[in-house]
Amino acid sequence: MKSVLNSIPSKRGARLRRAPLSVAVGLAVSTTLLAALGGVAGASSPYYGAIKEVTSLHNEVPAKYVTGGVKVAVFNDWAPDEFMANGHLTGWSVDLAHAISSTLGLKFTYVPTSFDAVLPGLQNGRFDLGFASFAPTAPRLQVLSFIPERSDGTAYASKSSSNFKITKISNLCGLTVAELTGAYDFTYLTGVSKTTCVAHGKTAITLDQFPTQTAAQLAVTSGRVQLVAAGSATLNYWAKQTGGITVSTFIANADYNCIGVSKTNPLGNIVAQAMQQLIKTGVYKKIMAHWGLATADPVTRGMFITAKNPTGAGPA
Repeated sequence: MKSVLNSIPSKRGARLRRAPLSVAVGLAVSTTLLAALGGVAGASSPYYGAIKEVTSLHNEVPAKYVTGGVKVAVFNDWAPDEFMANGHLTGWSVDLAHAISSTLGLKFTYVPTSFDAVLPGLQNGRFDLGFASFAPTAPRLQVLSFIPERSDGTAYASKSSSNFKITKISNLCGLTVAELTGAYDFTYLTGVSKTTCVAHGKTAITLDQFPTQTAAQLAVTSGRVQLVAAGSATLNYWAKQTGGITVSTFIANADYNCIGVSKTNPLGNIVAQAMQQLIKTGVYKKIMAHWGLATADPVTRGMFITAKNPTGAGPA
């Protein structure tokens, strides 16, 4: 990518997920979205019910999206946020996308893709929205705006038999850590290795990048690396699905997980208002509860984060 996005950190340490990406038992098939198919307004789910179009919000949508629909990129390897299971896109963020499309009365066409394709795709207009659990970093705010979905931070996971105790960042000195290629934590831990480890006479952190989150996690279970860095929700989900994995309670780089949109796209603030509606009606809470995240740092109002408003203060 020869653009400003070259310097934009990818995922937050990548916010991860999955080793065997098994779908959680009891997930309602009606809430999973077939790859590259469109979501329709008025859809219903057995755990959050039918969602009606909000006319006032629909009327704010530019005509081209009303007639042509919305092209949505979805990261395909970041459970439990967004991931593929049995040929379907699923995850709590995917459920939110479905609920937002119904609230706005718009057809969303979903394209599962790698994380590194989402940012440039939003910038060049290939995609209108990106559901990829973005952290709203300062470099990204040069070209994108964000709608927060929940908060998260980077944790570290290892095989339980390794007995690593990661209670502070310096505990990583001398260890090997797997990262998703393009993850922000690669840059972060490179700096930590120099300033916290080497500068104080400790052994450097060895960082190993992998093209998918699944590969990064499998590197831990196979013994190729000692730890994997990723979002705490992702690693805890993986640990629950896999067994024999310990996730640190130590969290670094806490920030929002966000929907991404080009800074020039008027859909951004409208989607933030749709999020506010879902929070107000309780649909947001039901979605998060279904995925076991009801109390795991949810957002309490719809926010729109921009370069001029990096905290999302004020009404969406």
